[in-house]
Amino acid sequence: MGFVSRMALVTVSTILAGSRLAAAPPAAGSPAVPADAVTEARAVEEALNGLDGLVASFTQTVESAGLPRPQVEKGKVYLLRPGRMRWDYEVPRGKLAIADGRKSYVYLPEERQVLVAPLDPQGTRTGIGLLLNRVDLVGSFEIGWGPGAETGPRPLLLRPRAPRTEYDSLLLFTGPDHLVRALTIVDPLGSRVTYRFDHLRLVDTLDDDLFRFQPPPGVQIQEIPPP
Repeated sequence: MGFVSRMALVTVSTILAGSRLAAAPPAAGSPAVPADAVTEARAVEEALNGLDGLVASFTQTVESAGLPRPQVEKGKVYLLRPGRMRWDYEVPRGKLAIADGRKSYVYLPEERQVLVAPLDPQGTRTGIGLLLNRVDLVGSFEIGWGPGAETGPRPLLLRPRAPRTEYDSLLLFTGPDHLVRALTIVDPLGSRVTYRFDHLRLVDTLDDDLFRFQPPPGVQIQEIPPP
């Protein structure tokens, strides 16, 4: 698999991330959770769980020791809960990622390849997938504050209670309405994928055709097994 394909798996893995995450009690002797962080997490839960759909522009940035510089991609995202997303990339032009409620598809036009992976039947609940279905942040994560930004509020720091290998933590940046404006996924090796959302527009419904994937003729289709 080429380098572009491996980077595209970032999109697939974050859509799929957390499909087996189960809430677990805090470990004995774990530090006290900041009350204001829990209050903010509850507000984010309420905002996300009240969401039907949205349309936004996005910037996706991958930072890794294996990259000479951050890899930046941009486009427009369509979300319809439960379980459906569409990522239309303007940079790189033609790249497309769709979650249709059962599977995710990533089309890489430069490689003439489609990556197909199953979605968890109960819905994804962490990583970028926390936007797809109902969430229980306090039940599923250890909650705290992330490093302070030079300007603006600190992000929420979420560490999964259940052991996993896909990522180590999440950083959530939210707006005054408590909806997610940026999400950073940090893996165990310190690599980061950040999704920044701008020009959010809340919607009640979207055209079903947005979430139907039809592979272009002549492309290679690669099935990705469940993690």
